[in-house]
Amino acid sequence: MARKSHYTSISILLGIILMLCGLLRPAMGQATPSQQQPSSVPSQPRPVSMEHLYWHFLVYQNYLDTKAEDLRTHGKDGSGLRNQLQKKTGLSDAEFVHIRTSSVRLTAKVKDLDAKAVAIQKAGASSSSHDQLKALTDQREASINSEIYYLKQNLPPDKIKAFEAFLTQLFSPNNAVPRPPSSIGQPAPAAVQK
Repeated sequence: MARKSHYTSISILLGIILMLCGLLRPAMGQATPSQQQPSSVPSQPRPVSMEHLYWHFLVYQNYLDTKAEDLRTHGKDGSGLRNQLQKKTGLSDAEFVHIRTSSVRLTAKVKDLDAKAVAIQKAGASSSSHDQLKALTDQREASINSEIYYLKQNLPPDKIKAFEAFLTQLFSPNNAVPRPPSSIGQPAPAAVQK
């Protein structure tokens, strides 16, 4: 029962991460699908780029490592949480250390960029705010690509291929947590708002 609850928690977290990606896209100056083409036909989930699958995975691994460390500091064993995705990817400790290193760097960089974007938005629209948000988006994408390059330089090609297949399966729509459609103009849930 505890294992099922744990997987449900993970599924919810992954759903929130993907939802935040969708919410941040308009915040960073990119059009949402509803802004691009109004339609009365329900849209199919758009595939997420491999770069963004890496991004979500690395942020998620950093979250698991942080939670495992929190458990350890409270005298509990967090190794199952910490090593959960490593076991699923089939990477050795020596290989997965690169994932952990990358996850720490990317999470910190994205968190910094998100804070800057929020500050720009709070300052209100200006002649330069759109350009500033676009520059932050470009920096985020460059940071993601830099970490992918780092991983591809430090992991064997066959492991990268298997890892990317795992990412595609992990974040497939079949594993996503269903969400009710959101109405335009309604605020995000309190858990999402900062």
